[in-house]
Amino acid sequence: MTQEQLSNRLWDFAAKVGKVVDALPETRLGRHVAAQLVRCGTSAPPHYDESGAAESRADFVHKLSVALKELRETRGWLRFIVKAALLSADRMTEVLDEAEQLCRILGRSVLTAKRASPDQSDNDPLQMPDARFQDSLFQGLDHLAIAVPDTGAALKLWRDTLGFTVLYSEDVNNATVRLTHLDLGNAHLQLVEPLTPDHPLRAWLAQHGPGLHHFCLKVDDLDEAMKASPVPTASQPHQGTQGKRALFLDKAATQGVQIELTGR
Repeated sequence: MTQEQLSNRLWDFAAKVGKVVDALPETRLGRHVAAQLVRCGTSAPPHYDESGAAESRADFVHKLSVALKELRETRGWLRFIVKAALLSADRMTEVLDEAEQLCRILGRSVLTAKRASPDQSDNDPLQMPDARFQDSLFQGLDHLAIAVPDTGAALKLWRDTLGFTVLYSEDVNNATVRLTHLDLGNAHLQLVEPLTPDHPLRAWLAQHGPGLHHFCLKVDDLDEAMKASPVPTASQPHQGTQGKRALFLDKAATQGVQIELTGR
């Protein structure tokens, strides 16, 4: 979903809210709810669109936050309509479901916008949060992992011959494995070298030789991902790179493909 598509979706939602307003009964309560709903129900799309022309990072986050606030208020009034029996629950199901989804999408957009890199200043160029993954647990590809018996030998291919830049290298999990990251442009290539004789990767390398071991997807919060994952995960996270945590999905549920998740 692109930013333009999300904008169109917000405007479509506002139009649906308008139809709900027109359907409310001409009672004292119905008119009151209609007035509140027409105000907040049509506010999120323009605030979201305005965030694309924000004057600073703080202004950018503020406009997204206002759009989310108006969406949440709209969701509240839509729920009240059902509670007060102003319109039937069946009549409200579709618009309420869309309100829930849009609140989640914008909520994650606000979190993404607030988590600017520490080296970014308020005057840096602004970029809208990527909406493609805002309605998904998974936030895109983090890295491809290749198991190697010797990092130095592997770098002769990936760095020296193919020209990928080394970003960093560190020993993790009590210095039992070395993780070296190279820049692929839109993701990382991770070289994984076992450092102890009894490391499970030793047996894997003996059977398969150097090669692709897994791919890793980014998630916002690893604890949340463990609870919300559509397939079973490992019971405990393991140490990733640069202070991040990671865990593997159950290969039996992913057709034998090794998939890792990483996040805070």
